[in-house]
Amino acid sequence: MRKRRQPSTPALADPLDPADEEVAPLYLAMLETPHPSRDSLRAQGFSQEQLDRLLPVLEKRRMIQRVDGASWSVVPPDVAMPAFAAELEARARMVRTTAQALSRVYLRTRAADRTDATSGAVMLESLVDVAQALHQVTTTAQEWVLSSRVDSPLSRYLLDAPRPVSTTPFLNSRGEPLNVRLDIDPALLPEPNVLEIMQARVDAGDVIRLTTGLPFTGAVNDQGLAMIDLGDDGGSPVGILLNRSAGGARVQAALEFAWQLGTPWRPSNAPASKFDQLDPRDRSIIRLMAGGVSDAAIARQLGISSRTVERRVRTLLDRLNATTRFQAGVLAARQGLI
Repeated sequence: MRKRRQPSTPALADPLDPADEEVAPLYLAMLETPHPSRDSLRAQGFSQEQLDRLLPVLEKRRMIQRVDGASWSVVPPDVAMPAFAAELEARARMVRTTAQALSRVYLRTRAADRTDATSGAVMLESLVDVAQALHQVTTTAQEWVLSSRVDSPLSRYLLDAPRPVSTTPFLNSRGEPLNVRLDIDPALLPEPNVLEIMQARVDAGDVIRLTTGLPFTGAVNDQGLAMIDLGDDGGSPVGILLNRSAGGARVQAALEFAWQLGTPWRPSNAPASKFDQLDPRDRSIIRLMAGGVSDAAIARQLGISSRTVERRVRTLLDRLNATTRFQAGVLAARQGLI
């Protein structure tokens, strides 16, 4: 039988959970062998130490079944692989839930250390503090979270963060999904990755609106806990974390008011209703236009010329019998076009 080609630089593996690059060649060799046994695998170049360490891993993953002390049968890959993938997904869900629970303990401990017991307010003196405050608002919520995003230090940090930071669904302490509303200033839309993240948030169950002139980046939850990111003129991250009595209710009132003024956002390729007669590009234009985005920014976002945007805006205003861009957005929303 042929000898297995040894890699020039072996990968280091955790003995308790060998790296997949070690397990995969053994699994492939067993798939290619009608009746895999220790002898046949050693003949292909696997050492006794490798077999003693890796065969139990494949058994644990239910990819092979022991026939006797020295031979195995291989579970068909179309059965074994989906089952193993489902197990990994279940583990990932458990890890995410556990991480959020541990984060609540972590943030509660540090918030208690920083909070003025008489005022119920925490001054946030760094971007790390601001990001942790937002995380505390989301992880202590039980039913809902309302957030706003403008061009601020925290918003830029979230845009640059690893994608799971912005796309992972939010769960409460019982592992149930939160009702998340996200209000975005249209000025952020031309930034890289924004639409990708918005799409991921919608896929995760969030509801998104565009509101021009939002006052700040912030968030509030159903427990009355609120945070505000206040970047100064020099861009330094400065913020505050408030409980309900210290001002959380006022933050909620401001964000709820802004939410009512917003225009619903949906992916440009998703028709709003069966009566939708706008093509995807016109839907994108009218949503951005209604959100206060300039023609130049719309052109950059959609990869078309400013002249084309101007022409389509005039056509859409005439079609909707609107005199202003904002009125066009309101009328389009009422007609189920966006």
